[in-house]
Amino acid sequence: MFKDKYILAPMVRVGCLPFRLTCLEFGADLVYAQEVIAQRLLNSTKLENKELDTTDFLDEDGSICFRTSPAESDKVVFQMGVSDPEIAAKAAKMVEPYVAGIDVNMGCPKSYSISGNMGAALLTQPDLVENILKKLTETCSKPVTCKIRILPEEKDTLELCKLIESTGVAAITVHGRTRYTRSSAPCQYDIITKIKQHLKIPVILNGASLDIRNRGDMRRIVKETGVDSLMVARAAWQNPSIFREPEPLPVQQAVKAFLKHCVDLECPLHLLKYTMGKFRGAFKDGDSALAVTRYIDVKLIYQYFGLGEYYDEVKSRRGLTESIQEAFQKNKRQKVDPDNNYSVLNADLTSEVLQSFRGTMAPKQILNQWLLANGFSNATFYTTEQGRIFTGYLKIDNDTYVMEGNFKNKKLAIQAVAYAYMMKENIEFRHYKTGINTNKTKKIGT
Repeated sequence: MFKDKYILAPMVRVGCLPFRLTCLEFGADLVYAQEVIAQRLLNSTKLENKELDTTDFLDEDGSICFRTSPAESDKVVFQMGVSDPEIAAKAAKMVEPYVAGIDVNMGCPKSYSISGNMGAALLTQPDLVENILKKLTETCSKPVTCKIRILPEEKDTLELCKLIESTGVAAITVHGRTRYTRSSAPCQYDIITKIKQHLKIPVILNGASLDIRNRGDMRRIVKETGVDSLMVARAAWQNPSIFREPEPLPVQQAVKAFLKHCVDLECPLHLLKYTMGKFRGAFKDGDSALAVTRYIDVKLIYQYFGLGEYYDEVKSRRGLTESIQEAFQKNKRQKVDPDNNYSVLNADLTSEVLQSFRGTMAPKQILNQWLLANGFSNATFYTTEQGRIFTGYLKIDNDTYVMEGNFKNKKLAIQAVAYAYMMKENIEFRHYKTGINTNKTKKIGT
């Protein structure tokens, strides 16, 4: 399974289902899903999404923890972040019916992984590495792999790899940099070649994106290093058709393929925007990725790439039926007491939409600008919490508004009620200059 393969690497927020399917469409042999923390998966709820033909694992707030489909079931590897063998085994049993393999992240150098004793923190804990992998290989019906980075000392790296091999894993992926090395530094091919010479299991090389421009480069690197397979991250992010023979397509064509999958699978807006940020050369002359991904309405992004009609067609075909996430959210939603003196706001938004706002473009900041520009005092915001679900409230003068929802933190709940109020009052989503119309005294909403 892991020999003579060209593989999409796991990438946080990028490795969503639409991106994985795009890479498979262009010739990737296997695709690794973005890392999911094992405990988060255990806290999720599994639902079969018949409309999209996907299996969804949803967080408490209805956002997607992990989504997969039959189109990739024999080619997707689920990667988890974990530091406990028992939790690892339980998480693996949840997803193994829907994936081709299970991988443990032992190379992520980010602080959220290290602080949780996961990722690269495991590289210096051989006993824990052994316990996690042995537990998985003993309990999983699907192949188990792990992904590591090299250690500063060659001897330590080789010893760790031999230990990993002894646990019964089907393959090992080695990123040719240490946890402290920047991605702009060259990949250390020599040490990966030595690892391959010391092991009997397949070795997958990762970290070569700086040297990859096409499929021919991939074959050359595999031949020169002697590894079994090659895993590609950044080069695929910049153009997911990098796997295509003999040459990748122009990035504009690859992006359209990705966006069609996004439409088909109702990709959350924040994942779509984040992934598009690295598509070099995808935008029209003079436009930057930031300019395009600032669009609030996802349809505007599809229109920009000539897919507006396709988006409308898909939406029309599905009708007004609420998504499985929306139905899930309603069941979890904190209900507002109708007897209180609140005006209940409604808006077509999810936590994913709110997560796409950043900095001074957040609804709360824009609303306060508008209020000040039109002679009103700043709004007062507060939240209530019930069962780790937050509801946001907004007070302007003597009027209080509430947005029913199931938001996972105070910030999202506050941005939600601000956004819903702006939609109610048809307030344009842009920056407002303060100090104008300061004599305006008309009550809001009249």
